[in-house]
This record gives sequence, structure tokens and C-alpha cells, in this order.
Amino acid sequence: MRNYLILSLGFLSCLILAQDIDEPVDPNIERVEKIQDLINRVEQNRDDLSKSEAARVNEFIKKVADRRFLLSKAKKQLSDEEARNKRLEDLFEKNELRLADLETELNIKLGVLGELFGVARQMAGELQADSETAYNFTEFPDRRDALNEIGQIKVHNLKNLEDLWILHLNEIASSGEVKEISANIINSDGDITEEKLVRYGPFNMVKDKSFVKTDVPNNAFAVLKKQPDRSLVRKFRSHYRSDDYAVAPIDPTRGFLLSLYLDKPTTFERIAQGKLIGFIIVLIGSVGLMFAGYRYFRLYAYSKSIKSNDNSDVYNKIKTISDKTNDVDSFERECDEVLLTVNGNLSWGVNWIKFLAAVAPLLGLLGTVIGMIETFQAITVFGTGDPKQMAGGISQALVTTMLGLIFAAPLLAMYTLLSEKVSEILQEIEEFVAVTIVKKIS
Repeated sequence: MRNYLILSLGFLSCLILAQDIDEPVDPNIERVEKIQDLINRVEQNRDDLSKSEAARVNEFIKKVADRRFLLSKAKKQLSDEEARNKRLEDLFEKNELRLADLETELNIKLGVLGELFGVARQMAGELQADSETAYNFTEFPDRRDALNEIGQIKVHNLKNLEDLWILHLNEIASSGEVKEISANIINSDGDITEEKLVRYGPFNMVKDKSFVKTDVPNNAFAVLKKQPDRSLVRKFRSHYRSDDYAVAPIDPTRGFLLSLYLDKPTTFERIAQGKLIGFIIVLIGSVGLMFAGYRYFRLYAYSKSIKSNDNSDVYNKIKTISDKTNDVDSFERECDEVLLTVNGNLSWGVNWIKFLAAVAPLLGLLGTVIGMIETFQAITVFGTGDPKQMAGGISQALVTTMLGLIFAAPLLAMYTLLSEKVSEILQEIEEFVAVTIVKKIS
């Protein structure tokens, strides 16, 4: 019975659920619900937006009040600064007038002392200019500061004038000294070492018979990369302590002439300015001169052998022809052939020397043209404002011309000398032939 009741209840529940599912929903009710939901959302968004707008307006109003406060504060600061500026301008004008009055009063009180102070400033400036690169700057390390102070102030006290006087006396005394000092030297590696130097007045500073130059920023000296002629350097005294007079080279410009040696090119550097054409001229000129010397030596030896010995090869050939031929005309023809052969042997290479003598100035002219082309190209690119841009082309033009003339002149002289030597030898042989003909006829 109990199970039956449970089954009946389950069956009734299924029937009720089936009836609910099959019952249709009214579309109007659903539409009304959606519209109402939309209205609720719009109202909620409007309330939220109104709250945010109210908060933003309140914040903006608060910031406007802050900006008004800052603006009023800035206006007050501006008015204060304008008032301060007015006070400072008035004070400046008052001080200007006061300063003018004080300067006038100072000039009146100084009188002739103003000229004295002006002369002191002028002398301090001149001594400072001479002392900036002087060789004795390490011996007076405080001189620069003292001279700067004397040269800047308008009214000097007694100590300033005494200091200037002492500094000039020190300069005068040092200009007559040959003194050994210890100073810093910058070696080739850039390291600074302390070594012994000898100062010859204000003119030279020497280290082991080598000139040095000043390097004031590093408080040291540096040996010149290029030294003057050794004949001058040898004249330095081996020991500067001497009661007798000695000869020593000096630079009266206090280092300017010595500095020019740094820019003076060596012989090889001068030739290198001619570039490829210059080296070609030197090559063919040197080869031509060596070959000309060799040919002159051979001709001189041959001429000497002919003059000192009648049994030379050419003379023996002429004697042999004379012994075989009784006819004078035949003898002359065969001797002419011998002379032609000897002339060809003697004249070998002489025309090449003449050719090199003519080619050398032509190559110099070619180098001149190339150098001028480079000069005009530099002018086209860089203009005429910087002469250094044109120096390379001009140097090549002049150096090649110089080299061509230097080698052309001796080559032409050697050609003339060799030609005369050949003519002299041929004349000697012709005289021997003439003597042989005379003997043959007689």
C-alpha cells in the first residue's frame, strides 16, 4: 500500500510538470519586463553619471579657488620684485655716481702716482709676456702669479713695486748666467724624468749638447726632435764652469729659430714632396750619372793605354793592315773600317746619357703640370682661404722642376765630356794612321 502511494504521487508530479511545460508564455509580458529592466538600467546610469558630474564640478570649483590663490600670490611676488628692482636700480645709479666721484677723487689724490702705477702695470705685462716661454720659468715658479697681481690692480703698494723691481733684477741676472739646473725632461715615450740641464742666459737650454724647448703646461722641457748642424752643437763647452771665454751657439730669438728646424724638411722629405715623378727623376738621374762615370773611367783608361803603349790592339791592327797592303788607298779604306769599329765601341752608351739629360727636365715639367693640376683642384674644393691646402701641389710642381734641372745639368756636362774624350781618342788613332801612311809612302 505504501509503495502504491509513492508511485501515485510520482505520477501526479510528472503530470503537473508536463502541464507547466506545455503552457505557452505571453510575449507582451516578456516585452514589458525587458522594457522595465531597460528603464531601471537607464535610471541607474543617470544617477551614477549625475554623481560623477557633481563630484567633477566640485573638484573643478575647488581648483579654480586654488588657482585664484596662486594668481594672487604671483601678483604679489611680481609687485614685490618690481619694487625690489626699482630699489636696486636706484641703488645702482647712486653707486655709479658715488664710484665716479671716488675715481675722480682718487685721480686727484694720485696725481703723478697714477702714471707710476700705469708704468708698473705695463712693465709687469711685458715681463709676463717674455716670461711665458722663457727658459728660466722653472727657477721662478711664483713669478707668474706676482706679475698677474701687479698687472691687474690699479693702486700698488710698496710691496708690489718692490716685487716688480726684484723680478726685473732676477731676469737681468739670469740673462747673463750660464747655469746648470735640475728640471723635468719629457722623453720620447712621454715620461717625465728629472735631469741636469745647462741654461745659456735667456737664449738656450741644453741637455747633453742637444737643444731643448719649453713645455710650460707640463712644467718641463722636451728635446727638439731635429737638432741644428752638428758643427754648431760641437761648439758647446764640455763643462760650463770656466773662467775663460768659450764659443757657444745661441738663438737670439729665444727659441723661434730653433723651432723652425722642426718644420725644415730633410733631403729625403724634400724629394718625397715630388711624389712619384720626383723619385723617377732621381732614379734615372742617379743611374745616368753612375753610368756616365763608369764610361768616363773606361775611356780614360783606354786613352791612357793608347798614349803610353804603341802595342795596343788598335795599333797592332793598323800595323798588320800596313804590312799586308802595299796600296795606300786600300790601306786607308781598311783603316777607316777599323776607325768606324773603334768609334762605335767608344761611343757606346754616350747617346743614352744625352737622352737622360733631355728626359730629366721633361719629367720635371710633367711634375710641374701635375702639381699645378692638384693645386687648382684644391682651390676648386677648398677655395683660396687656406694656403696649406694648395701647398702640396705647389711643392710637387717646384720640387720636380728642381730635380729635373739638378740632374739635367751634370748629365749634359758628362755627355759633353765623354764626347770630347771619344773625339780625342779617335784623333789620336787618326794621327797614328796618318803617320803610318807617311811612312808607307816614303
